[in-house]
Amino acid sequence: MTDRHAVLVLAHHQPHVLASLLESLRHPAIDVYVHVDAKSDLTPFLAAAPERDGLTYLHQRRTVSWGGFSIVESTLDLIAAAQGSGHNYARFSLLSGADLLIAPLDDVLAAWSTDTEFLRVDHRLTGPGSQRGHVVARRHFADRSGPVWAHLSGRLPRRVDDTIPLVQGSMWWSLTPAAIAEVTGFLAAHPQWLRFHRHTLCPDEVVFQSIVAASPLADRIAQHVDREPDIAAYLAHPVHGMHHIDWSDRQAVNPRTFTATDEAELRRSPALFARKVDDTGQALIDAFRSTEPVTP
Repeated sequence: MTDRHAVLVLAHHQPHVLASLLESLRHPAIDVYVHVDAKSDLTPFLAAAPERDGLTYLHQRRTVSWGGFSIVESTLDLIAAAQGSGHNYARFSLLSGADLLIAPLDDVLAAWSTDTEFLRVDHRLTGPGSQRGHVVARRHFADRSGPVWAHLSGRLPRRVDDTIPLVQGSMWWSLTPAAIAEVTGFLAAHPQWLRFHRHTLCPDEVVFQSIVAASPLADRIAQHVDREPDIAAYLAHPVHGMHHIDWSDRQAVNPRTFTATDEAELRRSPALFARKVDDTGQALIDAFRSTEPVTP
């Protein structure tokens, strides 16, 4: 039997960029589930990429805030939608609506048919060698609006929930059903742990990563800082799980947006997807629609 794969997409703007991504993933073995931020009108997204067999939009949507627990909730909603579909998926992959497929789809399907957990761990937040402890040791209020919450965010200390060691890495991952079962099983058994992360900074970079890293599947994680002899080089490497992401500006809030001038670099990348592109990068999007480069 051919493996079937679930792609989970978090989107909030640029319907035509999302539509290009969805079209690139059109395949009988791939089902895509999309959550569009409730702050955005769903109509343009449905117009650009209508629902069809293999493409489902979540119509119960959440308002999503950068750095907030709402991203974790939306991701869990996507997982639940895929699990409730009646299909037994061999892979669950989390993408952004601003992603670009840069590898042949056959290569993607081959990677998804392995038992590798395409997840990247960059930092330990607790325990020996921990860094960036403020991410979890202080209360953050990214899902609250207003100057009072903005002032308080990151200022109030708290006791860290040490149920499992906490780590941080890219929010974008591709996990096997066994890893997803570890995540959902742990969260069901430890609801207080999940509540703790309502006030973690960017919990989307902590929750899934920490559970898988503390599970029996840890050795299957594709990239883990604990296995790296040259940590500086590792942290500078642009491959994050299955994504090519340019964080060369370490002070930036968001990664660099790719344009047509980046085509050669992306074609050399071992990654499957690039993050991120926008409406100004249509030439780059078009380049990866064809089998041969179309830019100099």
